[in-house]
Amino acid sequence: MPRWHISNRKTPRGQLADVKKIIHGPERLAARSVTVPIESDPQRAAGVAGGLAGGRVRSFEMWWDAAESRLRFVIISDERDADDFERAFQVMYPNAAFDYMRETVPAWFDRRSAYRVFDVGTRHGHYAAVFDEPGGRSLITRMASAVQSASRAWIQFVFARLDCTPFLRTHMSRLDNRFMEINRGEYTSWGDEITGKKPRKHPELGYDFTSNYKGLKKHVMAKMQGAHLVMSIRGLVQGSDGGVQDVDLPFDRVSALSVDGIDSAYEHLAKFRYGYDRFYSSDAKKKKSQIRAPGPRGARDHRVCMFESRHLPDPDQFFGRAVSQYFDRGWWGLRGYRTRRPMPFLILNPSEVPLFVHLPDPSTPNVETTRGVRLPSKPSEKTGAGIGFFDSLDGPGPQQPGPAPGDAGAGTATG
Repeated sequence: MPRWHISNRKTPRGQLADVKKIIHGPERLAARSVTVPIESDPQRAAGVAGGLAGGRVRSFEMWWDAAESRLRFVIISDERDADDFERAFQVMYPNAAFDYMRETVPAWFDRRSAYRVFDVGTRHGHYAAVFDEPGGRSLITRMASAVQSASRAWIQFVFARLDCTPFLRTHMSRLDNRFMEINRGEYTSWGDEITGKKPRKHPELGYDFTSNYKGLKKHVMAKMQGAHLVMSIRGLVQGSDGGVQDVDLPFDRVSALSVDGIDSAYEHLAKFRYGYDRFYSSDAKKKKSQIRAPGPRGARDHRVCMFESRHLPDPDQFFGRAVSQYFDRGWWGLRGYRTRRPMPFLILNPSEVPLFVHLPDPSTPNVETTRGVRLPSKPSEKTGAGIGFFDSLDGPGPQQPGPAPGDAGAGTATG
């Protein structure tokens, strides 16, 4: 008997390499390196993270180079928007330090080198999935440890504010229509019409869709509340041996609110891998496989330009297709539900931003940190005042009143 499945039974392909159009991207890029604070309040950061999305495209990035044993976190936006982005990030992390950067791509990046290219999408078939994992704010910390098994890595979380209400409203309407169609009870297939069978119960009645309809609708209604943003997650990784061996990044740990009874054990997020030779085509004649964005060296640079220019795929290209594939694909055949493809971006509410954009735990190896803590007094046989010390990236800055005699020195330091 036919059975409607909410999710794919096998991992579908990503769509980043097939993007034809983009939405407005930064015109003149500006980059800021973020130094991780040794002390921060994760709850406070999560509470204000929704303000990171602006009217322009912004990017939160992780750069790793094993040769320098250096893990950097970088925020990038248009020159006119960079200061606003920095201020918004500083609200999340008041103790972080920000340094202006001349370069906007890692110094090691070379178009002629081979990399493992990936993007992240919904492995689950429900495009309105609500992301709410209690431990989600540790995602970047886990990734920061995972990428250090590679030689080099460049991972981007590129996002912009966008009103997704029309798409979600259409999705909601199709959910309702499908539910009523299945529960109407008078089902006739084309085979029934040929053989003259009377209308009967819908074969999907009591299976995945009707069992999970309330949960699916709850998710869409939750998504429609408040503002939206779209986020593309993508990366270039080079193996520790200089090759393109894969690095296991923990995107599958970010799960969604459960929808009871889903006929799948798949996680909601998955990493879709591309061979660099497929993603970066040197054949300028293959225009149909190139995104429509200017590259410094012409058409052959267009795909990789997605990373350098921080482009976002145009949602209009995918929204209509996503709704159609979600509801109109059959349960079998070459164009069945198993061939549904994810969108090359996630639809997020501001409350979901801190699952993906946050600084790592300061104990992460090879990450640069700032300190804003009271330093312990050094044991000494002499009596007198503990002077303490002050050492920061940007010079001494404003001095605080000195500590009381015998007390620990207070200040900031870098390490």
